[in-house]
Formats: sequence, C-alpha cells, structure tokens
Amino acid sequence: MKLILGKIIQTKQRRQTILKYIWSNELKFFTDFNFIQKNKQTNRLTLAGIYPLWLNIATNEQTKYIVEKIETLFLFDGSLVTIISKQSTQQWDYPNGWAPLQYIAYRSLIQISDYKNLARIIRQRWMSLNERVFKETGKMMEKYDVVNINKPADGGEYKTQDGFEWTNGVYLQMLYDQQLELEFNLFFFFIKMKLEDLPGELWFLILSYLSPIEVFHIFFN
Repeated sequence: MKLILGKIIQTKQRRQTILKYIWSNELKFFTDFNFIQKNKQTNRLTLAGIYPLWLNIATNEQTKYIVEKIETLFLFDGSLVTIISKQSTQQWDYPNGWAPLQYIAYRSLIQISDYKNLARIIRQRWMSLNERVFKETGKMMEKYDVVNINKPADGGEYKTQDGFEWTNGVYLQMLYDQQLELEFNLFFFFIKMKLEDLPGELWFLILSYLSPIEVFHIFFN
C-alpha cells in the first residue's frame, strides 16, 4: 500500500511539473522545454504536444486549444504533419507525417467523445494515403508527404526507407478499430430492426439480463 501511495504521489507531481514547464500560455499548446541553453519553453508547435492528451494530463480547456490547432494547423489531405514550420528540412518535419505520431494523435482524440469524429478523419486520411502508396509501389513506407499526397516523402540524412514495421502496425491497429466500429454499428442496427416491434418493457428486461452478444446469438442464430 505504501508503494502504491508513493506512485500516486509521484504521478501527481509529474503531472504538475508537465503543466508548469511544458504548457505554453502564450501559444496555448504543449511545447518542448530547453533547460540546457535557454532554460525556457521553445516557440515551436510540434505534434508531440498532443502526448499530454494521450496520457490524460491536459485539462479540458487545454484540450480544446490543442484540438483547434491540430485541426487548423496540422491536418492536411494525408493526415497530420509533425511540425508546422516550413523552414526545416529534417526528416521528421514538414511536410512529412509519421505513423507513431499519427497513432498517438488518433488514440488521444478517439477516447474523448467530443473529438471522435476528428480522430476518425485522421485515421481515414492516414489509412487512405498508406493504401494509395501501397497500390502504386507495393510497399509501406517509413514516412509520407501528407501535404502533397502525390509526392514521395523526402528530407533528412538518408533516403526514405520502405518496409516499415511501425507503419504496418499502426495501419493494422487502425484497420482493426475501423472494422470493430463497423461491426458494432451493424450489430445494433440489426438488433433495432429485429426488436423494434417488441414492447418497451420486454426490451428493457432483455437488456437488463443479457449482454449484447447474447442477444445477438438468441435472435440471429
């Protein structure tokens, strides 16, 4: 119990530290903190700023500001750019998008009811770009140009790699989520059609004692 309480205290302290040093009241976004050279926050907006949403650290107000910027500054035809500045030519930067950060952004938003639709847009645009490039090349890529979706990704100290395990993994997880949502929606659609003529009291009684899967097996097997 003492160990558990200690971990809880550490978690609260870590959250307070993140909110104190990483949240920028000026930019209304989570930024990097340069503690080596300048001992202050940077002025760069990067997609890494969405991590506190994923970890449930951000407040509701902070989440609102972050989502507004994600939708208006980061989101393009192929999904999300890593950084909005166009001055860098590093491999992670504009106009490139990378699977790990697409997934963090998607998972951060899909868990919040008000932002599920935006999460699905991110998922669909990223998956569509992956699929189109795969049809053209037979490959899943390390990174993608999400701004000009007809142009291969570029930039950095080596050529874009193909393969690529984290792209494969993120795509498969998004595909699984998409199929699960479809099956769930179809399930309740058919249940509604099957039971719409039943008295309301009987419908309530059925759902009180049976799980949705049990109801499905009873009426559709």
